[in-house]
Amino acid sequence: MAQRLIEDSLLALRRAHPWPERNDWAVIPPWPYALGGGGRELVDAIIRVSRPRLMVEIGVFLGASTKRWLDISPRLTVIGIDPWDELRLIPQCRRYVGRPALTRAYPDPEMQERFAVDIAANGVRLTALSLLRPYRDRFIPMQATSPDGLHEIAATGLKPDLVYIDADKKAEDLEAAHRLWPEAIIAGDDWHWGRTKGYPMRRVVEEFAAKNGFAITADHGTWVLTRQGLTA
Repeated sequence: MAQRLIEDSLLALRRAHPWPERNDWAVIPPWPYALGGGGRELVDAIIRVSRPRLMVEIGVFLGASTKRWLDISPRLTVIGIDPWDELRLIPQCRRYVGRPALTRAYPDPEMQERFAVDIAANGVRLTALSLLRPYRDRFIPMQATSPDGLHEIAATGLKPDLVYIDADKKAEDLEAAHRLWPEAIIAGDDWHWGRTKGYPMRRVVEEFAAKNGFAITADHGTWVLTRQGLTA
């Protein structure tokens, strides 16, 4: 797409999914907390080397990974798709208190409790947007489910260079992203999640890669698809 068309399409998407108009952002504490299982350096390298201009992230949660991507490249715009289901996520954040996923990030029990209280008071979406507010000119918060959100983006004519999947452990997002944008680099999280469940995301990625001629590079929780014979 010509640059003017890209800008017009981004503007239309911003208008459809605007940032909340609030004057109390200062009282909503940002929590730079990521659940991911490591290996995000693979995605960091893609952003540094391939220099994508547009990235779609499916599953934003509290925005820590999104902030990481935006910090790496000042030319990058991220469209974040997340339903931000507060009824599910607020109790989920409460369950993190005292458990390894949270204690590694915040060893102080009082800080863990403050995390849960803040999330309950403000919600996950506003907490994420508070963290990402310095990047509001380069982040579009699309409160939607996927793959519906992917189809909405595609309908504008936008073509992301990179799609990162950190959502439900299903094939739908992967298949839709590749069908809509066959030239995009596709990566994601949860490679080593769910050992007792047979690593559901790993199975999805392996089956997709075998069917479509991709190689897989994986590190801890992160995976990247590359064409056979190429490197990420």
